[in-house]
Amino acid sequence: MPIKILITGIAGFVGCNMARSFKGHFADIDIMGIDNLSRRGSEANLAELKELGCKVIHGDIRCKEDIDDLPKVDWVLDCAAIPTVTAGVDSGTLALINNNLTGTIFLLEKCRRDNCGFIILSTSRVYSINELASLPIDENEYALAIRKNAAYPQGFSEYGIAENFSIAAPVSLYGATKLASEMLALEYHYTFGFPVWINRCGVIAGPGQFGKIDQGIFSFWIYQYLLNKPLSFIGFGGTGKQVRDMIHPYDVFRLVEKQISGSNSAAPRVLNIGGGLDNALSLAQLDQFCKEHIIRGKQINKVSENRKFDIPLYISDCRQARLHWDWQPTITAHQLLDQILKYATANIEYLKKISA
Repeated sequence: MPIKILITGIAGFVGCNMARSFKGHFADIDIMGIDNLSRRGSEANLAELKELGCKVIHGDIRCKEDIDDLPKVDWVLDCAAIPTVTAGVDSGTLALINNNLTGTIFLLEKCRRDNCGFIILSTSRVYSINELASLPIDENEYALAIRKNAAYPQGFSEYGIAENFSIAAPVSLYGATKLASEMLALEYHYTFGFPVWINRCGVIAGPGQFGKIDQGIFSFWIYQYLLNKPLSFIGFGGTGKQVRDMIHPYDVFRLVEKQISGSNSAAPRVLNIGGGLDNALSLAQLDQFCKEHIIRGKQINKVSENRKFDIPLYISDCRQARLHWDWQPTITAHQLLDQILKYATANIEYLKKISA
């Protein structure tokens, strides 16, 4: 019997990549997906999903009836979310909660009924903004860096942020909905016994993104360069030295595949996955890549003041994933940037339409 997997948000960047990778690595697998196609451009992925043999249902995880009508599966992979840290600030708080939390409840109820596994792609944004803002860091010519031989807070080290770092508020409304979803998923696991894995992802980036800021800074910055639109270094003195790590969706899939295929009961239910130290770049370093490959003399505006949700540095400490699942990222930061640039250059006219 083929393994049956339901992917929520299957027409989005991450969901579509998960479906493509599953189809490429399993000879006997049924992929079903649900997507409300609310993100402009996601409909462009439907043709590929059909060609891959995936069944895509136009539905909404916020609607209980849409979830109740889905057939029984072996695993649910939750890739659906309103992903931006500013979601719910100006408007749409209820939409954020319904999508990121209420939708999770309906999915967990399905897992309870089907006795199927549940994997949620969560976020590094569950960690405390105040604690991240006060990390012991130094400043070099191009980037902020972890201070060596400092007194580190719990969950922080020279490797970055670990799973036991502070989750004290504030974490943003977005982060709070994802953290609540994590806690509910774990309670369902311990109460009803079906497997649950929670993967807290750093910035997922790669070819096929639409260049929207809520999909992460890396593709956004490259696309803005290609479209010759204005850009700004915002916060931290306007230097662009704030740092993030990045991970390709294929490397995310590699861990998900292990979690579905394996039975490692000793592994932690919550894991950080991201690029780690080797795949971390500052905004200034990303900008230098764009100057070398796109527009050498492009001017960047500088805004010194920090915004409410800005953090100076986030690097995923992925040692637990390596210890328990023999997992680490395989695609380097510069390979990833090269892939984004190649894709964006080849599809620039389409991206102009999406960004209009």
